[in-house]
Amino acid sequence: MPIPLLSPADQSHWGLFRQPFADSPAVNVPSRPDEFLFASAEQSQARIWLETILRNKVGIAKLNICPGVGATTWARQWMATHGLADLPLDVMGTEATKFDHDVCQQWLSIARSNRPLGIHTLCIVDGTPDQATIQWYKQSLKLDPRCSPMTLLLMGPETFSGVSHTMSVSTDSLARCLAAALSHAGQLRPRMTEPAAQLIAEWANGDYRQLAFWTHVVLAWGARERCQQIDERAIHRLDQQRQAWTSETAAQRSSAAA
Repeated sequence: MPIPLLSPADQSHWGLFRQPFADSPAVNVPSRPDEFLFASAEQSQARIWLETILRNKVGIAKLNICPGVGATTWARQWMATHGLADLPLDVMGTEATKFDHDVCQQWLSIARSNRPLGIHTLCIVDGTPDQATIQWYKQSLKLDPRCSPMTLLLMGPETFSGVSHTMSVSTDSLARCLAAALSHAGQLRPRMTEPAAQLIAEWANGDYRQLAFWTHVVLAWGARERCQQIDERAIHRLDQQRQAWTSETAAQRSSAAA
């Protein structure tokens, strides 16, 4: 389900000068300076893990993820970086469906050219790639036994034996991300209480995209109701209306089917 956009009137009501959330493009699209990229506690932990992997020049590693944790957005943050404080980086990425032998060979060639310049290469694959290509890459690592020319980071379900890390997301992290999103979008004074943000995060059920969707629903509803602040009472009122709408829609469908 695409994330809806707030109307200019809704944004004005809440004192926002940009959308609090936007659809995350593909992993190989670099992030923009004005784009909100949340950093949950779990994402920060994953970043620390990957920094260690890069400094140790590990050839291949796996970030275990499930849908909704914001891994593509996290990867796009890496696509926008030029390195760590003590390690220049060349970062590339693509979706698993576009990752094949030719792409891998091209990345390796670039990585070997970068190495004499003191630049390490990070290549990110979003999804589960063809295993034949992965096996070919692992064989190529034997040509550089002391120091891998590049780090290949795979992001997907837990189906990997090797160096790995699991990135999840919690309700508390999503609630904090929601508050940060509103602040980044221009809201100078809190217009949503912490308990309300927590309830929206619970609706999201561990899914960043669902958090974005419900945030837009709540803000659009609140603007139309002329709410000055979204608090627990407002959330419960919306939830009652939502349940009534759901029941009414189900009744209409049953009537139409009859």
